[in-house]
Amino acid sequence: MSTRSVSRLHPPYTTLHGRPPAEAEIARFFQVTPPSVHSTILTLERRGLITRAPGQARSIALRVPTQELPPLCGGYATTNIPPPARRDEGQRPTDTEAALLRLGKIQLEDLSAHNDRNPLDDSEFIPILDMLIESFAHAGVGAPLVQHLRRYACELYHQRCLEAAPETTFEANMQLIFSYLPASGRKRWRP
Repeated sequence: MSTRSVSRLHPPYTTLHGRPPAEAEIARFFQVTPPSVHSTILTLERRGLITRAPGQARSIALRVPTQELPPLCGGYATTNIPPPARRDEGQRPTDTEAALLRLGKIQLEDLSAHNDRNPLDDSEFIPILDMLIESFAHAGVGAPLVQHLRRYACELYHQRCLEAAPETTFEANMQLIFSYLPASGRKRWRP
């Protein structure tokens, strides 16, 4: 995990959630240990790239515009890398897209777990699920990855339905999802 990676995560996360990421969320996103994240946060602070209030949760704030963040270095790159060009449907996701896809899956899992602990009626839950996925589309994530997030959400929902009623089918559960979406939302969810 590089200091640039953590710096680059902050703006999209804050835009999506309205607050900076917690160190535990950063650790889970980058699949590293909490001490590694904390060490990186301290390095970013020493370099003057962020400020934070020790002991205060979610107090990380960027001190420089994202375009002024230091370039990737080491095995990743030796110069600034321009934003990736739009890719064709068959191409593999870029590192940024793969990271956003991981973030989306984490958010979907968290929403599903929250709903397991504090159940909402599906007529309330499904529109929230749709809104979460649409936030990635509005943030500029490409259509193939947004569709991948929708498919993943369907799989999570199906698993939840199977726990409640083992005889249900994937198709029947998808029809249930569609029944709680407005007509415009149904079009977005169909492959």
